[in-house]
Amino acid sequence: MSRQPTADSRQCGVDVGDGIGVGVGVGTGIGDGVGIRRRTRTVGCRLSTVGYRRLAAGLLLLSALAYADAQREVGSPPPISSTGDGFSFGSYGRIGVGVDGHGHEGYLVNIVSHGSRLEAAPYLELDLYYAGQIKSGPRWRAVLAPALGGDLFHYSGSFASRLALRNAYIETTDLGIRGLRVWAGSRMYRGDDVYQFDYWPLDNLNTVGAGVGFGRGSWDFALQGGLNRLDDLFQYQRQAAPARGLGPTGQALVLDRPRGVMSLKVQHPWVGRSGGGKVVLYGELHLLPAGQQKVMAQDQRTIDLPSDYGWVAGGQLGAWLTGGSFANLFVRYAGGLAAYGDLTAPSVLDPMRRALGARELLLALSANWEQRFVGTMLSGYLRSFSSAAGGATDPASYLEGIVAVRPHLYATRYFHLAAEISYQARQYGGFDPLAGRRLIPQVARASLLPIVAPLGPGSYSRPHVYLIATISWLNDDARLALFEPTDIRYPFGTVLYVGAGAEWWFQSSYR
Repeated sequence: MSRQPTADSRQCGVDVGDGIGVGVGVGTGIGDGVGIRRRTRTVGCRLSTVGYRRLAAGLLLLSALAYADAQREVGSPPPISSTGDGFSFGSYGRIGVGVDGHGHEGYLVNIVSHGSRLEAAPYLELDLYYAGQIKSGPRWRAVLAPALGGDLFHYSGSFASRLALRNAYIETTDLGIRGLRVWAGSRMYRGDDVYQFDYWPLDNLNTVGAGVGFGRGSWDFALQGGLNRLDDLFQYQRQAAPARGLGPTGQALVLDRPRGVMSLKVQHPWVGRSGGGKVVLYGELHLLPAGQQKVMAQDQRTIDLPSDYGWVAGGQLGAWLTGGSFANLFVRYAGGLAAYGDLTAPSVLDPMRRALGARELLLALSANWEQRFVGTMLSGYLRSFSSAAGGATDPASYLEGIVAVRPHLYATRYFHLAAEISYQARQYGGFDPLAGRRLIPQVARASLLPIVAPLGPGSYSRPHVYLIATISWLNDDARLALFEPTDIRYPFGTVLYVGAGAEWWFQSSYR
C-alpha cells in the first residue's frame, strides 16, 4: 500500500509516499500488515495553514490505516476496502518435493494432531474477489476460493486432483449503519493461526450459513450461524430402493441430520505508537438432531441416534510491535461434539451413542521476534483430549504437545538461512493392541532451510523458494503409532528428508 507524494508535500518536505510502508510479514496476531514504517524528509520550508491541515489529515489517515490493518484477522480475506472496485484476486500456495535416505519419496513425520508443516503436501488456493460501492457509502463483495490439494499432475501423471470450494459468499459493510457487516454463503470462518503447525487453535469453522458483525471504536462483535452435514453414517445415509414400474432402482434418504454451529466472538484491539494488542473472547454451540441409522445388512434393524450437542469457550491475548514482532496466547476448552471439531464425526461414543462426555483443553502459543539481521519464530501447544467413552484407560484419549523454534539469519537482503528444531510427544490413555502397553510416541526434528526471498527480510516474507534438509528421530513407540509392521517405513528410527519447495500468499484467506 503506497501513495505518490503530492506537489504540496514535495514543496514542504513531507513525502507522503515515502512516509507510509506496510510490512510484508504477518506480525500482530490481528493483521497481515504489521510493520508500519515511517520515513520523512524535510527541506526547511514552513507549512502554510493549508499545509498544516493537509498534514493533520495525513496523520489521521495514517492512524486509520494502522487501525484498519490491526483489525484484520490473519485467517480472513483482506478487507473489502483493500481490494477496490471490480475484480481482484489473491492466492496461497505451497509446493514441495523430497526424498528420504532410502530411495523412497520423502514423507512427513508427526505424531501429534498438528505437527510441523515443513514437508506438508502441496496445497493451492485461488482467491477471487469482485467488489463495488453503493453511492460512496456501503461496500459489497463476492468471494470465491477454489482450492486444490494432493499430488500434482506433473508428479503423478494423473489429472485426478482433490478440488474443494473453500469460500463462496457475499458480504457487505456499512449498509445502513456504519460499522455493520453482513455476509451469507459458504465460508472458512476463522481467526489467527499458529503458522509453524498450520493450525488455528481457537476458531476455525467451515460452515454454510450467515453472519453479522459490528465494529465501533475499539470493540468488535461477530455472530455466525450455519450448518454442515458430513458424508458419514453418523449424519447422513442413503439406501437403495427397488424400481417402481419400468424405472431404474432408486435411492431413499433414511438419515439426514446436519449439525448446526453458532459462534460469538468479541474483540477489543488497541493500537499504540510502537505496537498494540488485543483481547478476544470466543464461544461456540454445536447442535445435532436425533435420527435413525439403518443397518445395511439387516433391512429391518435400526440404530437410534439421539440428539447431541457441544460447546467451546476460549480466549486469546495478543500483542505486537511495529516491524513484525508479535505474540499470541490461546486458551480453548471444548466439550461434546465440539471437542472433535466441526468436520469430524466422533470416533468413540458413550453407551447412549452420544459425544457429550468428550473434552478438549488446549493452551497454544505463537510468537515471532524480528531484528535487522535475524528473526525467530516460536510456537507450541499442549492439548488434552478425552473421548466420549471416558475412563483412565480409554485408548482414544491422550495428552499431546509440541514445541518448535525457527531462527532466521538474513545473510543478505534476498538470501536467508533458517533452521527449525522441534520436539513432539503424545501419551495415550489406553493400551495399544499390538504393543500390549500404553504408547508414548516421541519425535525430535532438526531442519535446515536456505531461502531466497524476493521481498527481503522477515520470518513471514513471502513468496520464497527454499531447499530443505530434515532429520527426524523416532522412538519405537512413534514407529508403532505411525506405521504398520509391514510398511516399508516401519524399520527406520531415523528419517531423512531432502528436497525443495516454494510458498506464497497475497490477498489470501489462507496462510
